[in-house]
Parts: sequence; C-alpha cells; structure tokens
Amino acid sequence: MKILHPTDFSPASQKALKLAQMLRDLTGGSLTIVHAAEPRYASAAHFFDTQTEKIFDEAEQAWSVLMARQLEALDTRAQTVLEPRKPIPVILRHAADHDLVVMGTHGEDSLADRLLGTTTERVIAQSTRPVVAVPQVAEVQGLDHLLVGYGPTPGAERVLRLAHHIAEASGGKMTVLHVGDADQLEPLNHAIRTLPLALEGRLEAKVLSTDQSPAAALLGFAHEHQADALFVGRSRAGGFFGSVTRWILNHAQVPVFVQP
Repeated sequence: MKILHPTDFSPASQKALKLAQMLRDLTGGSLTIVHAAEPRYASAAHFFDTQTEKIFDEAEQAWSVLMARQLEALDTRAQTVLEPRKPIPVILRHAADHDLVVMGTHGEDSLADRLLGTTTERVIAQSTRPVVAVPQVAEVQGLDHLLVGYGPTPGAERVLRLAHHIAEASGGKMTVLHVGDADQLEPLNHAIRTLPLALEGRLEAKVLSTDQSPAAALLGFAHEHQADALFVGRSRAGGFFGSVTRWILNHAQVPVFVQP
C-alpha cells in the first residue's frame, strides 16, 4: 500500500503520522510525507530595490531548508516532498499516485471552515483515493477493532474491501453495521459473502434500529464498543461534500477512513 501523509506539523498531523507509519508497517508498503504551504515571504518581484529582494529571497531559501529538515526528521524511512504552493492542489496531485491519504484534522474552528470545509474535508470531497481523517483527540494505539458503516451507497462495496484489507493486515476484528431496518441484515450478509477472503471468526454483521441519526448512531457504537477506526463511504447528501460524512468528521474521536 502506497500511503501519502500531508503534514502541517500540528498535533493532529503527529497523530496522523503515527497511523500512517502503522499502516505502512502492517501492509509492507511505502510512505510519502508532503508539506505544502504558500511562501512565507513576499515574492522578490514585488520589490524594486535589489537589496530588499535579496533579503527576502534568502529568507525564503532559509525557510525551505528548515522545512526540508523538519520533514526528513519525521521519518527517515519515508520519502519527503516540500512544495511552496497552495496545499489542496498539491495534496490531490500526489494522492493520485497513492492508495491511501492519511491526514490530521482539528475540526471546524473558523467561519471559513464552516462554509468551505477544513483542508481535510476539502481533500476528501475531491479525492479519488480513500482518505483517513485523524482527529487531534484520537488515541492511535492499534487497529484491533474496525467498525464499518454500511449503507446502500455506490461506494459501499469499496468501503468493505478497504476495511477487509486493513483487518487482514492488522489481524483485528471487523464489525459491519447498518443503521436502519432489521430486514437489511440479509442484504448485509450477502455483501459480506462477496469479500475475497473470510476473516475467520473475526467478522460480524449487525443491524441497529434506533431513533438516532445514522452518523450519531455510528459514533455512539464506535465509542461503546471501543472501535479503533471507523470506515464510511463519502456521502453526497446535503451539499457539495455531504452532511453525514461531514458531521462524522467533526465529532469523531477515532480515525475515520472515507472511501469515495
């Protein structure tokens, strides 16, 4: 598995890096760490005085050297990429060459976040690859219990296959949960039977009938049953991103794997 970890060196990114390293080691894959940020200093083209241009150019070069060293220090086994550009286009371009993107998220803490989405949300909304959002409050200790939210969505089978692949690698158990009517248990079991390999004694299907919203029910189940990660499909209801997925991302306390 080729894993991409975009970092901004924040506490949430540190949690995400830990999970990215864990997934790399479990799957025998590779890890690329990318940091993208617009230049911290004004372009030399904005200055007419050559001495001022030189000062700002040297400052920009010094910043690039410092960032490159910080990146390399994060993981000596990882490939590192530093690009002085807007983060989202850079992340999406590199994501196209990887199997999984692992990002930290701090939740919505500004008006722009609420209106446009956080960087992680906006990457999820546009990515053709699965993205893992790791909340700053998450405790990344293992992947012993994976919870899969299953519903009648176009990406449902891809969600199952992704979770199944991670469960096989981690040796953990997998619970597939449908929030809704009990008559969905047989279709759910049928979907599970299409998986390439059975997780002997480690896979369980459940239907949960509740008055709660599907998002709240999934997170409540994850907390009650001590799931280490939640797998969901990217919802499209409620706008350009999807209100269900977005609500989960802003309230989850465990890593959330989002499958497009």
